[in-house]
Parts: sequence; C-alpha cells; structure tokens
Amino acid sequence: MRFGICTDVQNINEAAALGFDYIEAKLNAVAALDDAEFSKLVQQVRRSPVRVERCCLLFPKTMQVIGDGYRENEMILYLKTALARMQTLGADLVVFGSGKSRNFDADMSWQQAFQELVGVTKIIGTIASQYGIHVAIEPLNRQETNLINTLTEGAALQACVGLPNVGLLADSYHMASEHEDWNHIVQVAPLMHTHIALYEGRRYPTMQCDEVDSFMTALQAAGYDASMSIEGKSDNWQSDAKSALSILKQACEGRR
Repeated sequence: MRFGICTDVQNINEAAALGFDYIEAKLNAVAALDDAEFSKLVQQVRRSPVRVERCCLLFPKTMQVIGDGYRENEMILYLKTALARMQTLGADLVVFGSGKSRNFDADMSWQQAFQELVGVTKIIGTIASQYGIHVAIEPLNRQETNLINTLTEGAALQACVGLPNVGLLADSYHMASEHEDWNHIVQVAPLMHTHIALYEGRRYPTMQCDEVDSFMTALQAAGYDASMSIEGKSDNWQSDAKSALSILKQACEGRR
C-alpha cells in the first residue's frame, strides 16, 4: 500500500520528510493560480523526492454541475485547464467529491439529479482520459451533499458512466458518518483509491482503533493494496501525520 496525505503542494517536502509516498493536492487551488505561481509550484515539485500523485477537490465550490446553475462550456473550460495542470504536476488520479457542486435543489428528483450526474461524469471522464488521468467517484455523507452518499450509490454511478478511467473511492470517514457496512467495500470492489480519517472530529488516525482495523480488514478482503490518503483535521499536522502514517503501516504489516 502506498500512503499519501491531502495537503497544500507547498508542504510537499515536509510530507516527504515524514515518510509519505506522495501528496494529494487540492486541484481547485492549483487551477486558481496564475501562470507565474503555477510555474514556481512546478519547480518546487520537481525538486522534491516525492510527487503529487493524486488530487482532490475537483471543482471550486462556486461551480455547479447539477441543475439550473450548471454551465457545460464553463465546466469543460475549467476541466481542461485544471487537468492539464494535473498532468504537468505528474498526478494521474483526481477525486470527484465536490459535494456542494453536485447538490441538487428540492424541485428536482433524486433520479433526475442522478441521470444529470451520469452525463456530467461521462464528460469529466472523457476529458480526463485525454490527459491520462483517472477519476475516482467519492461518496460523501449527507451533511456535505444530497447526491451519492454511499459506496452502493457510487458503484451505480460508476456502472452507468461505463468508462474505464472512472472508478470508485472508499472514504472511512464518510462511510462511518453514513453508518455504512464495511463489507460494502468487498461488494463494490475493485476500488480505485481510498481516504482515511476518524469519524470523531474527522481527525487523523493517530492511534489504533476498531474503526481503522475494520476499514483495513475490509480493504484486505477486497484485495485492495493501491493508495490511501489521509484526509482530515489536525492541530499539529506534521506530528499527527507522522503518528498516523506509523499506525497505517503497522495495520498493513499486521495483515500480511
């Protein structure tokens, strides 16, 4: 298993020093940089011993991809800029969470919103394939979005999209928030990527607990051994990230 952490690209050297294999950058922040700022960022990444391999936060919160606020041409233009920058950084997988962007209004049915999201995700996946990038659908808890809240729903979306570069992500925090059965991981396998944080406070997993153990056990049962990014909160990110990385490596070693 390769372990990364969701953090600002500017923290890449610190993440490398802590022992992470990669970082997962915020794509909406990278896309918002001007050309000079992005060029400087690229040079920093190229000097680092680790790479930006994954990106999260696909869309800015102001961009709607469902309902009346959806502007297809605007989305496509944004995607081409953002994904080209991803490619330049060397990242090959983007997480499609962006809960606010995919929220639908009360005057729209879930089924209608789902069908619109299928169409949008096909566009995302098709454009991403032009840059050699995979798209991991991230189910989010109901406090963050009202569309695609469980792995089962995410798997249904993936199946309807039907593109080889569009897959599914399992996030331990969102699964716990939705009280989703860990065995769903096995049922929807194979996964494309994973996130981890503790349910209580969405904190870094700095200590061994049943939550981490159950998540890791389910991933092992599903035959998953690819990448896992820590995505959560911390009062001291470097200290907590180091502890969390140690816990996760121990959890993996204990299952070999």
